[in-house]
Amino acid sequence: MLNTTAQSASRPEAPRGQVLVIFAFAFIAIIMMLALLFDGARGLVLRRELQSASDAAALAGANIVQGITPRGCSATAGPPPGAPQASVVTAVKASVAANLPDFDPEAVVVTCPADWDNYAVQVRLGQDSPTFFGAIFGNGPVGVATQSAAVNGQTTGKAYSVIQLDPSNIAWPNGRRGCPSLLLSGGPTARFDSTVYLNSACSAANGGALATNGNAASLSTGGSGIRIVGEYKATALTITPAPFNHQPVKPDPLAWLTEPPISSMPVRSNAKLVQNGGSVLLEPGVYNGGIQLKSSAKAYLRPGIYVINGGGLDLGSQSELYAISASKSSSSAATWAADCPASTCGILIYNTGTASGSNAMGSVTVGAGAVLKVRAYNPAADTSGFRDDTYRSLLIWQSALPVPTGSYAQPILSLTGGGGVSIAGTVYAPSAKVQMGGAAGGSGGDTIDLTLQFIAWDLELYGNSSFTFRYNETEFARPLDYGLIQ
Repeated sequence: MLNTTAQSASRPEAPRGQVLVIFAFAFIAIIMMLALLFDGARGLVLRRELQSASDAAALAGANIVQGITPRGCSATAGPPPGAPQASVVTAVKASVAANLPDFDPEAVVVTCPADWDNYAVQVRLGQDSPTFFGAIFGNGPVGVATQSAAVNGQTTGKAYSVIQLDPSNIAWPNGRRGCPSLLLSGGPTARFDSTVYLNSACSAANGGALATNGNAASLSTGGSGIRIVGEYKATALTITPAPFNHQPVKPDPLAWLTEPPISSMPVRSNAKLVQNGGSVLLEPGVYNGGIQLKSSAKAYLRPGIYVINGGGLDLGSQSELYAISASKSSSSAATWAADCPASTCGILIYNTGTASGSNAMGSVTVGAGAVLKVRAYNPAADTSGFRDDTYRSLLIWQSALPVPTGSYAQPILSLTGGGGVSIAGTVYAPSAKVQMGGAAGGSGGDTIDLTLQFIAWDLELYGNSSFTFRYNETEFARPLDYGLIQ
């Protein structure tokens, strides 16, 4: 028989109190996890509140930079810009106060960031997030900071020689389907210094968004080449470098523009102004019924905005049109450069009208052999009282309305290059086709070197000419950048 009493007496005593030690360490770990979760969550909530407030404040500051004098975040444009203007700071702090009533306004830091042409506003907010569990371990408040920036203005850095806005409409009549949207007709050679973007979704099976109907055409581009939403159908056209198909749609960079204040501008003509030979000095304003020059007529345009309200602008063969400074009353091909210096000269031709009737929109046409020497709009040179910096570097603008449909096409904007043409700036026709040819109807094999940017519905280069379209950002209309950038 076993002696259980003796066995129990000889068994070593079990350790006591170890569970308390383990629990103590576990409790400390739990408290630390709670500190991380609870105090961290409080910090994240505060950061979200600060971020929302700083985003709203940056937009509030950016919203006023176009309506103050001088325009911009800082009165000193730089680069880099100087300190923000008082009105910008006031707008920012008012926004912060509305969203965070208890936030110290002296803790709102407002700056004007570089690289946005003085049209951006940056806001920094910082605040301590109090801790509860963390204080047990001697940790003080957690610092939380956010930074936001917003832009509102025309900024540099949008390098495109051509943007074609036609999305393609296969069901429309032949020639207006966006197949192609960019056409080289008759064998021209074309060089664009920067990127060419085609929004046409036309497939290769439907003719492609880019095509030629000649046998010796060639096209070369700089920048990031040719970008096509649809496809390019290989033809006799030589393209360098090869196009990129299936690209995302490029929105109209100038869609934000509003038309000139037509109702407030002086009416210079209530019926079509026809100049039959001789010369005429024209002032900025509204020309109802359009302008026509024929029989070697000459017209001189002083700086400002010319609204062609119906009827179009027709420069007949051998006619001449010159932009001149406000102090001049005439010019010639030989003296034009001196009569129209960049600092005191520049016009915008705005073509508008209805789809039909007596006020129907007319074509802008530069006939073969015509002389056209103009600079794009310069608000600093505009002495008419209607200056607007948003139109800077726009040369010809055809209204987007009436919009194209399957039964309606806007009049074509037709330009002729050659030795008699000296034009620079942005040609903006968001709902119309633009044609560019050489002298004598584009059949003379001219060398045409122009600083032009095309933002249009469709574009056709025709004739046997050699086109070079230079890219100069300072001479083209700047797109509007608006919104948060940080």
